Amino acid sequence: MPDEKDNGRPLEDEIDDEIDDEIEIEFVDVEEAEPRLRSAPVEQPEASAKATDEVARLKAEVEHLREMYLRKLAEFDNFRKRTDRERQELKRTAAEGLVSELLPVLDNFERAVRHAEESEPAAFREGVAMIARQFADLLERAGLEAIDPSGGQFNPEQHEAVQRIEGSEYAPGTVVSVFSKGYTFGGRLLRPAMVAVAVEPISPVGEGGPPDLGDEAQGSGS
Repeated sequence: MPDEKDNGRPLEDEIDDEIDDEIEIEFVDVEEAEPRLRSAPVEQPEASAKATDEVARLKAEVEHLREMYLRKLAEFDNFRKRTDRERQELKRTAAEGLVSELLPVLDNFERAVRHAEESEPAAFREGVAMIARQFADLLERAGLEAIDPSGGQFNPEQHEAVQRIEGSEYAPGTVVSVFSKGYTFGGRLLRPAMVAVAVEPISPVGEGGPPDLGDEAQGSGS
């Protein structure tokens, strides 16, 4: 006889009913979700449009910044060229002013040379000395200062030692003589003074012999 459950229904009928129930539930779930599935894609075009607008805005901003960079770069290049021209013009103007003031000195030198043979030696020397003072005064007004360290202490920042003098009456480090003056212009060193410097005498190697340490060494070992 067929296998039946307690309710008297065949087992096959109950299995069919359960399958039908599951199928109905699946169809119900799909029908309930269909409106949501249809409404979801409606938002995608708006989001895509916003993204497109944002990309376009960023591209326009990048292009604007690029144009600003190129414009500032061109302005800086023009400023550099203009500054170089102004610097060169300033140097040329300053040189013209100094040369124009040197012309009288040049005239006096030429006069002294022309009358050198017919002038007395003493008068000629006095004339040349006067021209030298005129020349020095002109350069001093322009900002030139002489460095004459005779008798002073050697300064490596302003002096250059070209000779060492040993055994002199000067203390070590004293400038004994000046071969050529140094000069500064506007507070900056143009040329160091060439000087001779007094130093302590250097004893010849081996003079007097090294100190005898034999006894001390023996005493320390005993």
